[in-house]
Amino acid sequence: MKMDKEDLEGFATDPDTDIECLQVAPLSGNKVAILFLLSDADYVTTVSVIFVVENFDPKKARGALVTSEWLMALSAAPSGELFALEATTWIWRYAGTNWTRDKASDKSLRQVWAEDTGGPITVGTDGVAYRLVGSRWQAVTPLGSNEYLDIHGHPKHGIYACGEMGTLHRLVGTGWQALETHRHDQLRGIDVAPDGKIRVAGDDGVCLRIANEEVTEMTATSDMTYLSVRSFNGKAYWGDEAGLNIETADALQPFEDTGIASDLRTDSEFLYVAGIDTAWRFDGRRWKTLTLVYDDGLRLI
Repeated sequence: MKMDKEDLEGFATDPDTDIECLQVAPLSGNKVAILFLLSDADYVTTVSVIFVVENFDPKKARGALVTSEWLMALSAAPSGELFALEATTWIWRYAGTNWTRDKASDKSLRQVWAEDTGGPITVGTDGVAYRLVGSRWQAVTPLGSNEYLDIHGHPKHGIYACGEMGTLHRLVGTGWQALETHRHDQLRGIDVAPDGKIRVAGDDGVCLRIANEEVTEMTATSDMTYLSVRSFNGKAYWGDEAGLNIETADALQPFEDTGIASDLRTDSEFLYVAGIDTAWRFDGRRWKTLTLVYDDGLRLI
C-alpha cells in the first residue's frame, strides 16, 4: 500500500505497530546502513526504512529508502553497493542513486550476504541459493532440500550456510559440501572467524563451535533461541532473545542487555547489534545506540 505523510504518522505512532531493527550493514568511511521494519502484528501492513549513518551519529543520518514493501535483510558489498531482500523472492540494489529491484528466485529466500568479493549470495527454502554473476542471479547447485537461514564467510576459510535439521554446508565452486554436525536442530546464525573456527547459533540453547571438524557444544546461559553469532577482536559474541552473550572457554556469559540481539555484524573497528527498535555499536569498551522514532517524520535518536 502507498502511504502519505498522514498515513505514515498514524501507522508509526499506533501502539499496535512494532518497530524492529533488522540489520546493520557496515560501509567504508565509518558509515553504516541500518534496516528497520515497522509492522502490524500479522505483517499485513509494513514500512521498511533504511538509513545511512556516518560515525553512528544521528545528526549525520540520511534516509536512503522508505517503502511499504517488507524488506527482510540488508547487506553491503565491498564496493559499498547495498543489497536488500524483499519478502521473499526479490533483491533490491542501491549504489547511491536509485534503487533497482530484481526477482532472484521462485522460492522463498531468507538471507542475503554481499560481503564476499566473489559477489552477493542469497539463500532460502528447499536448499536454494543464488549468486550474483554479472547482472544475473545464478543458481548454486542444491545439496538437499533443507532450508538455509544464514550465510557467512571469510576470505581465507570459505563461505558456509546453516539452516534447519542441523544443516551446515560449505560453498565449493558452484555447489555445496556438507559438514556433519551430528545435530538436527534449527541453526539460525553462523560465523566464520578469522582463525577458521565456525560457530552456529540455534534453537533451544544450541550453540556450537567447530574447529578442524571437531564440534564443541557451548554451555549456554539458557535454553532460549540463539539467533546470531559473530567474532570480534578475538572474542566471540552470541545473540539471543534477551540480549548479547560472550563466549568464555566453552561457556556463554551474559554481556549486554540489548533486549534482543537478532543479528550481529562487524567491521575492522566495531561490533554491531540489531536490537528491538535500536541499533547498537560496540568498540570493545563503550556502546553507542541509534533508535528509530517518529517525530514529524522517521528519524534516529
